[in-house]
Amino acid sequence: MSHPPTQASIVDVKPGNVPSVFNAVWAADKHRITPLHENKFKPTEFHGNYVVKVCDAPKSARGQSLKTHNLFKIYKWSAAKKSYDKVSNTELLKDPAMKSYKLVYDLFDNYESDETKPEVNTAEECKEINEFLGYVADSDPCKVAASYLRAKYGNSANLDRDDKESFSSREKFIAKLKKIWFDQYDWGKMVSLSGFEHTFVGERRADGTVMGYHFWYKYFVDDSVENATGQDAIDFNRRLDDASSDEYIAIRFAQLVDTDGDGQIDGNGDAQLFKSFGSFFVGCSAECKIALGTVAYYESKAAWAERRKNRTGHDAGHDEEGVPVLINGHNYKLSMHRGGDKNQHCRSFFPEKI
Repeated sequence: MSHPPTQASIVDVKPGNVPSVFNAVWAADKHRITPLHENKFKPTEFHGNYVVKVCDAPKSARGQSLKTHNLFKIYKWSAAKKSYDKVSNTELLKDPAMKSYKLVYDLFDNYESDETKPEVNTAEECKEINEFLGYVADSDPCKVAASYLRAKYGNSANLDRDDKESFSSREKFIAKLKKIWFDQYDWGKMVSLSGFEHTFVGERRADGTVMGYHFWYKYFVDDSVENATGQDAIDFNRRLDDASSDEYIAIRFAQLVDTDGDGQIDGNGDAQLFKSFGSFFVGCSAECKIALGTVAYYESKAAWAERRKNRTGHDAGHDEEGVPVLINGHNYKLSMHRGGDKNQHCRSFFPEKI
């Protein structure tokens, strides 16, 4: 029988120990769905209330595009049968214990995928964002992140006054999360950009490139018939990682987007997009990903300020080196790219195995 990892306490995370705080945030994720490779998945072995089975393509089809292949399948434990049953996304969204997934799912259809077209932001969409952020701020991963940031950066000379004040109350911290992840900005010909859209939902370029798209659950939704069009929109190509960790995947895939607005993905007037390399943690909840990214944001921003102060950095404000971390026994680089006015927003956040 498998057991969830021991939850790390914020008291174990010293203000200067960056790798430890990421592991603590990860361990605090109550809504992580345990990922297991299909070779390890045994329906009668308990690994948590939910499990996501990671399904590789058949060896005979390696490197080929597979429209009907589903990379992820979700199962729920049946106490009565003492085994797992496959569940649909609809069933997952109806589970009140997994409210996190319903809140983030409701945000997926709020965005225009073309990064050159402006967003039309409705009152209902703003309400959905506020509800999601309130839930995120009260989640255990975000509480661990906020406690660490308050201890390390509450009086830091490397952060703006606005940054430091964001740690003083729940309301101010939520406002800061909104600014980092949801406030929209223009960047050259690209308009109405936001860190959430890029990282969690994905964007498209005119040349057919998928930009961002670093959230496993969004991939799961699109790689099924339970999305807005009722059709499988993902054409799996192949995994690009070493498959040594079930919690991390790097893949190459094609995606069809309903750009003609007819509610169908039939190739007529729809955009055929391609992602040459995409990576994400598997099973990680939305609130945990936000918490991880928020810590990486402040670490990136403070490191950049320190480099400028010591005249070892430039004025662009990006920190593309990433933060090296150890999470659940595996080494990753968490890349946080900032953008927008004075680089106050998240542009992209994603993991890479090292």
